[in-house]
Amino acid sequence: MSLERLQAMRSLLKSEMEKSETFSLVLEKTGTKLQEINTKLLSLEADVKVDKWRSLPFSDHIRHTISPISAVLRVFSTVQELERSLMSCKDVLGYVSDVKRLGEALKLLSSSCVLALTWLEETIQFLSENGMPEDHPCGLRFKTSIKHLKELQMTEARAYLSGGSLCTALENLETEFERILEEEEVLSESNMRKLKTIIKRLDAHCVPSYIKIRTRVIQKRFENGYLHKTFTEDDNVQDIEGDIDQWRFDMEIAVKEIYEFESKLCYQVFEDVHDVPLRCFGAIASNSGLLQLLRFGSRISKCKKSPPKLLKLLDCFSTMDNIRTEFNRLFRGELCSDIRRETRELISNLVKGVCEIFWELPCQVELQRPNNPSLDGGVPKLVSVVTEYCNKLLGDKNKPVLSKILEIDLGWKKEKYQEEILIGHIYNILREIALNLDAWSSSSKETALSYIFMMNNHSHFSGLRETHLGKMMGESWLSAHEQYRDYYAALYVKESWGKLLSLLTIKSQPARRKRARESIKRTLQDFANGFDEIYTKQSDWVVEDERLRWKICQAMVRTVVPRYKSYLQSYIMLLVEEDPMRPGNDLSYTPKGLEMKLKTMFQSKEETEKTYKCSHFVNKVMDLEVTQNSHLTFEAI
Repeated sequence: MSLERLQAMRSLLKSEMEKSETFSLVLEKTGTKLQEINTKLLSLEADVKVDKWRSLPFSDHIRHTISPISAVLRVFSTVQELERSLMSCKDVLGYVSDVKRLGEALKLLSSSCVLALTWLEETIQFLSENGMPEDHPCGLRFKTSIKHLKELQMTEARAYLSGGSLCTALENLETEFERILEEEEVLSESNMRKLKTIIKRLDAHCVPSYIKIRTRVIQKRFENGYLHKTFTEDDNVQDIEGDIDQWRFDMEIAVKEIYEFESKLCYQVFEDVHDVPLRCFGAIASNSGLLQLLRFGSRISKCKKSPPKLLKLLDCFSTMDNIRTEFNRLFRGELCSDIRRETRELISNLVKGVCEIFWELPCQVELQRPNNPSLDGGVPKLVSVVTEYCNKLLGDKNKPVLSKILEIDLGWKKEKYQEEILIGHIYNILREIALNLDAWSSSSKETALSYIFMMNNHSHFSGLRETHLGKMMGESWLSAHEQYRDYYAALYVKESWGKLLSLLTIKSQPARRKRARESIKRTLQDFANGFDEIYTKQSDWVVEDERLRWKICQAMVRTVVPRYKSYLQSYIMLLVEEDPMRPGNDLSYTPKGLEMKLKTMFQSKEETEKTYKCSHFVNKVMDLEVTQNSHLTFEAI
C-alpha cells in the first residue's frame, strides 16, 4: 500500500513539474511582451511630448528669425559681387565708387549680422524655456547658424586688415593718389577730379601721403651740393660766386614758381577740407629744402669781409626783396614759423654784412696809403677799382638796394635815413683816394713822372662824366679835374724838355768857321744824347687815355721840333760847307725823325714798331732827295 501511495505521489509530482515548466515558459513569453510594451510606451511618451511642443504657437518666432538671416545672406552676396568688381575695375572714378559701396555693404553686413544674432539668441532662449529639448534638431540648427553669423560679422573687420579686400582697395587708391601727385600735369582737370574723388574716400588718411609725395617732388628740384657747404671768415666770396648766383636763381624759382604752384595745388586739392591746405603747405615747405636755402644765404655773410662781398650781399638782398610779397603771402601759419625765423635771420645777416663793409670803405682806402704803387705814371689799380666800385654802388641796380639796406640799418638804430648819407659816404671814399694820390705823387723822386702820374689820374676822374659817379659829383668837380689834367700836362712838358731845349740857344759863333762847326756839332750831339736819355727813361711811362697821349705828343712836338729846326736853320750854311753832298751827315736826328720819335712816346711796343717802319721809309726818301739836291734845307725835310 505504501508502494502504491509512493507511485501515486511520484506520478503527481511528475505531473506538477511538467505543469511548472509549462507555466515558466508562459511567464517567459509574457515578460518579453511586457518589455516590448514598455519600449513602445516610452517611444509613445516621447512622441506625445514632441507632438505636445509642436502643438504650441511657436511658428511666428521661427519665421521672424529666418527673415534677418536671409537679409544677411543677400548682403553678403552683394559684398562678394563688389569684391569681384574691384578686381576687374580699371577706371579710377568707378573704382572709388565701388570701394565706397563695398565699405557701405560691409557696414550693412555687420549690422545685419547683429540683428540676426539677436533674433536667433532670443528665439532659442524662448524655445528652450517652452520645452524644446537641448538636442532638438531645430535648436542645433539654430546654434550652427549663430556660429556662422558671428563669422560673417567679422567680415568687415577682416576686410580692413592687411590683405583684406577693403584694405587692399584703399591701398590701391592711395597708390593711385601718390602716382597722380607725382605727375607734372597734376593740376589738370582730369587729375584734379580724380584726386578730389579719392580724397573724399580716403578722408584724413591721404594727408600724410600728400605731404610725403609733394615734399619728395620738391626735394628733387633742390638736389644741389652747394647747399651743404660751410664758410668761414677766411673764405673769399669770389671763390663761391657761382654758388651764390645759383642760390639766387634757386631762391627766386623756389618762391615764385615752385612754392607758388604748391600752394595753389594744396588749396585746389583740399578746397573742401577746412584748414588742411594751410597745414599741408606749411609741412611741405618746412621739409622740402627751403630752410636749407635760407640757411645757405645766411652762411654767405660769414665769408671774409671785402668789397666784392658787399656787391654779392646786395645781390642776395635784392633777390630776397624781389620775392618779399610772395614770401609773406605764402609762408603763413604756425608750421611756417621756422621759415619766417630763418628769413628774418638771413635779412639781418645781409643788412649787417653790407653795412659793416660799406661804412669801412673809406678806412680801407686810407689803409692803402703806405703801399706806394710802382709808379709808371699810370692810374693805380686801387683808383680804377674804387671808382668803378663806386659806380657800381651808385648804379640803377645797386643804389636802391643799398639805400634800402642803410634805411633798415639806421631804422634799427632809431635813426632816419637820407640820401645825403649815401652820397656823403661816397664823397669820403673819393677824398681818401685823393689823399692817397697826393701822398704817392710826393713820394716820387722823378718830378716829371709825378706830373705824368697826376695828369693821368686827373684825366681818369675827368673821364667819369657819363658815369653815375661823375653825375653825382657834378660838372664843377669834373671841370676842375680837366683843368688839373691840362695843368700837369704842361708842367710835364716843361720839366722834361725845358732844360734840354736850353742847349739850342742861338749864340754868336767864333770867327773861325771850323771852330764854329765843331761847337754846333757838339751842341747837336749833346742834344741828341739828352733826348735819347729822356726818351729811354720815359719809354716805360704810361699815358692811358689815347686822346690825352696824342695831345701830349703834339705838345712835345710843338715845343721841341720848331726849336730844333730853328737851331739847324741858323747854322745850316756851316754844315753845308763841311759836306756839300750830305749836309748834316753826322746828325742823330733830322727834324722829321725827331718828330716821329716824339710821337711814339708812351706808345705800346706794337704801335712803336709800326710808327718806326713808316718813319724808316720816309727817311730813306729824304736821304735820296738830299743826295739829288745839296741845297735842300732842313725845313723841307
